[in-house]
Amino acid sequence: MKLQLKGNLVRFSGHFTLVVLYLFAFPLFGERIAQLKNKALDGDVYSQLQLGFVYSKGPRKDWKEAFYWMKKAAEKEIPSACRYLGFAYLEGKGTAQNKKLARKWFVIGSRKGDTLSMLGLSECLGKQEDKIKSAAWLLLADELGEPRARWRLEHQMARLQAFEKKQARDEVIKLKATLDPDLAKEPAPAFSKKKNQMILQDGGRYRGAIKNGFPQGFGERVSRDGEMYQGSFRNGKEEGFGTLFSSEGLIIYQGLWTKGSPIDTLPKNEREKSAN
Repeated sequence: MKLQLKGNLVRFSGHFTLVVLYLFAFPLFGERIAQLKNKALDGDVYSQLQLGFVYSKGPRKDWKEAFYWMKKAAEKEIPSACRYLGFAYLEGKGTAQNKKLARKWFVIGSRKGDTLSMLGLSECLGKQEDKIKSAAWLLLADELGEPRARWRLEHQMARLQAFEKKQARDEVIKLKATLDPDLAKEPAPAFSKKKNQMILQDGGRYRGAIKNGFPQGFGERVSRDGEMYQGSFRNGKEEGFGTLFSSEGLIIYQGLWTKGSPIDTLPKNEREKSAN
């Protein structure tokens, strides 16, 4: 399966439906999209994830296409993609709303150790009135260091009676036994050297791949005010694909970054440089 580039159109040859990408201000970036799709169709999970992020937000937003690529990555049990499918089914974005399938994908992500999947699963269980398991997944996420679990947990535990709180804590022990031993391992970038934790100069915290004393590769940065970035780093700054969450766990931005800033917020000439 190859792509044919003709002017400002990109076409798939073969038995697939014609796909047209209108390349407005970013013709070179459009070629990168075409290359990503070739790699994604060949089974490259990084390309599938990247395309999922590209189509989930910004000027190219297309919920159905984002869902298509994320599902391919989720089928390989990549935690972040499983989480995406969980929320997509829960909210009906890019697919029909289906709480049963939302729960299925949140379970897979949670058992891979993805704490944000645990929050989604807790939400599903809460809506299904399984308040004990819902609280148990929040307890486990909090125990694993998920900052967005705490306020949800405090709110939920306040509504439980003493015996129900004990049941939830006992359930956590059972849930731990179901977790994958290789907790939440995303495919490691080739340039990653080691995983570690460090305090950043601005007072924020970082955990993930480090090279020569700087974040480099896949990691997670939490600012002093509680905002969290999860994604790729280069030379200590956000670079590539990543997601920025507010302190309440809401997505602020998801997509491409360069030199520590979202590409969408850069001046046009800087965006064009980043596309090369």
